[in-house]
Amino acid sequence: MSDLLSYHEGELEVQRRAGVGSDGLAAHDMYRAELPAGVKKFLSLQQLAVFSTIDSSGHVWASLRSGEPGFLRALDDVTVEVAGYSHPADPLLTNLSTERKAGMVVIHLAARHRVRLNGMAHLGADGKIVLTTQQVYGNCPQYIQARTIAGERDPSNAPAQTAVRLSAQPRRRIETADTFFIATAHPLSGADASHRGGKPGFVKVENETRLLIPDYSGNQMFNTLGNLAVNPHAGLVFPDFQSGEALQLTGTAKILWNDARIAQFQGAERLVQFDIEQVLDIPAATLLKFDFKSYSPTLP
Repeated sequence: MSDLLSYHEGELEVQRRAGVGSDGLAAHDMYRAELPAGVKKFLSLQQLAVFSTIDSSGHVWASLRSGEPGFLRALDDVTVEVAGYSHPADPLLTNLSTERKAGMVVIHLAARHRVRLNGMAHLGADGKIVLTTQQVYGNCPQYIQARTIAGERDPSNAPAQTAVRLSAQPRRRIETADTFFIATAHPLSGADASHRGGKPGFVKVENETRLLIPDYSGNQMFNTLGNLAVNPHAGLVFPDFQSGEALQLTGTAKILWNDARIAQFQGAERLVQFDIEQVLDIPAATLLKFDFKSYSPTLP
């Protein structure tokens, strides 16, 4: 079996420390290198994806990509073409100007359905991203807030704002968020993008350069935490589903296994500390308009 279809050393270590061991999901039952027919159909109907990419300095970024149904298209059993829209200031396209490791989670918020596709990606001359898959797998619906797509908005000419710490407005966005996405990467196994959800305020802003994030019970694969156990570089994106704006953060993260502050986070099994190195405040990160429907019934 290919190493990319097995758990790497970081995932195995986190599984061991979490007490999962052989009770975790077997890798061969989860990972596929190719796109099943059902996944191809799912992709063709979706409008929102989140990428994990790595810049030339080794920073990991989480980026939104969205479009009309059909902007995601399977060209064959291992190749996905990604058209659609990203804000010009988003690092995504620059990061993929040459072929690099990339991860993508495609999510249907209304149905609480998501699929992860990891592999190698590059930006084509036509402005479309081409992803060659090495890992394809589904995730459970836990912690996804149901939202429906209600239309599109016009692009914004407002410039993106950059900083190295959180000012008041980005801080408020995090403190009221019920959803974010996290990007991580392993030196050999590649990049990965994952969803995180909770009640508004589930992410705590400790100060202008540090966040505390609860880690709830999940699928016991520990892809994100396993990557962090080996490579601390990570990226977060907090979408504002009402305005279309997004807050992108890149920095480093570490797992806090036995931290007394966990008492502040109902239902958390451990914490993740995220230290901010760069802040990118993006206007019109997506042109999609969303209507909130309901919180996940699995939220702590």
